[in-house]
Amino acid sequence: MEAKQDIATIDAGPLPGPSGDRERSILAKHWPLAILLVAGAVLRLLAWLAYQPALLYYDSFRYLNNIGTHDPAGLHPIGYDLLVLGPLLSVGGLDLVAAVQHIAGLGCALALYVLALRLGAPRWLAAIAAAPVLLDAYIVQIEQMVMADTWQLVALVAMLWLLLGTKSTNGAPNARRAALAGLLLGIAVAIRMIAISLVVPAVVYLLVAGGAWRLWRDRDALRAAALRTGAFLTLFAVVIGSYAGYFYTQTGKVGLSTASANVLYSRAAVVADCDELDLGPILRRACPTEPIEQREPDYYAHRAADDEWTSTFPEGTDIAKVQREFGRKVLRQQPLDVLGAATVDFLKGFRPARTDSPNDVSVTRWHFQDGYQYYNHRDITVQYSRAYSGESPSDIPAIGSFLHAYQLGVGYTPGPLLAAFGLLAIAAMLGIGRARTSGLRSAALLSAGMPLTILAASAAFEFSWRYQLPGIVLLPIAGVIGIVALRGRRRQSGD
Repeated sequence: MEAKQDIATIDAGPLPGPSGDRERSILAKHWPLAILLVAGAVLRLLAWLAYQPALLYYDSFRYLNNIGTHDPAGLHPIGYDLLVLGPLLSVGGLDLVAAVQHIAGLGCALALYVLALRLGAPRWLAAIAAAPVLLDAYIVQIEQMVMADTWQLVALVAMLWLLLGTKSTNGAPNARRAALAGLLLGIAVAIRMIAISLVVPAVVYLLVAGGAWRLWRDRDALRAAALRTGAFLTLFAVVIGSYAGYFYTQTGKVGLSTASANVLYSRAAVVADCDELDLGPILRRACPTEPIEQREPDYYAHRAADDEWTSTFPEGTDIAKVQREFGRKVLRQQPLDVLGAATVDFLKGFRPARTDSPNDVSVTRWHFQDGYQYYNHRDITVQYSRAYSGESPSDIPAIGSFLHAYQLGVGYTPGPLLAAFGLLAIAAMLGIGRARTSGLRSAALLSAGMPLTILAASAAFEFSWRYQLPGIVLLPIAGVIGIVALRGRRRQSGD
């Protein structure tokens, strides 16, 4: 009788299945990430609903115009329109592009979380590595734009995963993973040219990973370091060489981009003391007439497109050549001024709040607005929106107001916190305390070196809060790795 009652009791309720138990167990273990993922997904859904079909920035039109043409002589490389926009717009509209970019952002956060766990971080600390990607409104806003930045971040996170996510006993990646990382970095350069600066921290990491620098008499260790470094550089060179070859066939010029002249001229123009510079008559015409305190880097970066300015030069003048020569003259004659200006711009990203400095690109460009933000002429934006999505831009002001308030209130990662993450990683890299035997010193070097290098390279051009996004994504996990290393919770063998 008791047995029958027991059976009846069991039959009265659902049988607990192994899959259900497993799901509950996963949620119980990873509840901090689950909460953050839900919050991040809600923010992205709200942004996607509030600004349909997507936000179109000034550069968005250049990317869209280059679909099918893939002209490398423009202001941007062709990776975004070739690898992302073309394929997505062949099956959907701009709303699909924004949706996929939001999903990619969530994927980056999840990848950082899993990587932090693999490197020995407790779950609550790993969740901190993912939190800025999920909750920072500036990340969400750029995902809603038709812009290449999201995919640069995806490439950088994937590259970090390939190099640090190995299960080898000494923590060093094998040649195959290094080669894939080189391939990925080449693709990242084709998406945004600034990524080429990451060759430096990647090569340094590959040379010292697994403690190879301490085993310089061990031929096997040296051979392994040389093999993985060579594999990385080979695949990277294949991609970059292919892109350079394509660039040459399309432009007749050697290089990767025509925008380098703009970059060099912009940085030089804002500090140039033209009264003291030794310049020829043609280069003298490139000197800004505005007082130094009134010069805006973004204006000079696009000055080659100003017909009124270019018409002041003799007919047939190679404007790009003039800009490069002017920039080199300023670099040689005012090196400390150029270095000082770039250093100031680098440090701006670590301020407590995201505010403007005089002559900076306005931070409002990266703010959610109550309604749809028309960066270009309204009619042009409507025309492109209809052409690629079959609908005019629309908005939901109530959601936009919420996103705007969230972004300006708590929806950003404070600069001092990012700086603290970086300093923790640097402390671990230097082997302070228990970090010396943690096996994570080279991991700290790479995870901090990547964002700091790309931030410094961006500052060499100009400051924009948009250019700080790699720091928001990568510095937190660098800090988490630093904390794990300083606590001494990782491999026995190491760097």
